[in-house]
Amino acid sequence: MRTPVSIESQSTLRLSLCFRKTCPLHAFLPVFAVFVAAFFFTGATWGQETNRYTKVANQLVELINAGDYAGIQTNFNRQMAAALPLDKSSAFFAGLTRQFGKIEKLGEPQSVGGTMVYPAKFEKGTLDMQLVLEGRRELIAGLMFKPRAAAKAQAQSSQTDRYMKMANRLMELINARDYAGMQTKFNKEMDAALPLDKSSEFFKGLAQQMGKIQKFGKPQFVGEGMVLPAEFEKGPFDMQLALDARGQIAGLAFTPHVER
Repeated sequence: MRTPVSIESQSTLRLSLCFRKTCPLHAFLPVFAVFVAAFFFTGATWGQETNRYTKVANQLVELINAGDYAGIQTNFNRQMAAALPLDKSSAFFAGLTRQFGKIEKLGEPQSVGGTMVYPAKFEKGTLDMQLVLEGRRELIAGLMFKPRAAAKAQAQSSQTDRYMKMANRLMELINARDYAGMQTKFNKEMDAALPLDKSSEFFKGLAQQMGKIQKFGKPQFVGEGMVLPAEFEKGPFDMQLALDARGQIAGLAFTPHVER
């Protein structure tokens, strides 16, 4: 029986270094799709960004429900206001309210493809509200309402692409035995719990026991991470990978392959 190869740590993070463990809105969706701009989390932490976006999102809900279209307009940045003047935005939000009623609550936000997405429960259904702010300012630079199913599919695709990009880069570094390069992919907590000397020892042992990684199989999200079947020269292992909000490695483990 093959002994599991894993990275163990005393990290207090929930994602430790080893875890064993037909649209009714279609007619006016294209109008707002034009104004979705890209944003990136740079210096601010995920929590700070979430709080900033949620403050604006909650204010927007209040203004939409109150029919205060002029108030909504004051929250647009210059480009958004020029592209969507008051007469057009008023027609859009009035139509949205007629069709779906008032917004009762917003669900937990998620970063998806350069936007912050809030599940918005209306009186007559649920849509995803995608929001973009201008840099560090609390001005709206992008806004779109999408059917929930479409947004979930987009979120899944975006997450898969993000994980596969990191997994393929990790495979290159492991196969090249570039342990210092791998260390730069760890987040702060991972780096502190698994410094370069320990990670180098682990990955050297992995290479000696299993050889190089030849390819990955079909990935699957499990819990808060992704499991990728990894075909090594000497047999299959499952690579379990977790990324933080900034796309850095927060969890990593290699365990005997299990058919899922």
